[in-house]
Amino acid sequence: MKNCSDIMQAVSKTIHHVGEAAPKGQMVKACLQSLIGSVFSATFEASVLAAKAGISGQTLFNVFSTSGAGCGVANTALENIIDRQFEGTGSHIATMHKDLTISLGFAEELGVPMHTAATAMQLFHAGKTKYPNGDNWVVTRVLEDIVSAELHR
Repeated sequence: MKNCSDIMQAVSKTIHHVGEAAPKGQMVKACLQSLIGSVFSATFEASVLAAKAGISGQTLFNVFSTSGAGCGVANTALENIIDRQFEGTGSHIATMHKDLTISLGFAEELGVPMHTAATAMQLFHAGKTKYPNGDNWVVTRVLEDIVSAELHR
């Protein structure tokens, strides 16, 4: 790990040593990505519920970002949604789709049911199919189309 620290620091400011065996890092990343995909999906659904209920995006962001549910993943997703930024934000849907595929494959190998991550994957399938060049937040547009409501700042 010390031999690669400069390279790893270029990719992430926080590096965790998760074990001596090479696949441990990939395993931890699979766990992390299943959580991130699930948080994204819940944020997308909550934003569409708010849109349909007539709640402003700024109000929702103010509440979410200062609550226990507020975290970098949810806050970034919601900001992009309310600013209607669905492409070019640096978080392409193909990457999350790939990561969830790895996570769910890993879970299947170990016989671990992943109900929430599997549901998230279905939402990402829909988003990637309809908006293949979009970022993760395009999943929201699929859901907004279903309920005929959009969330704006």
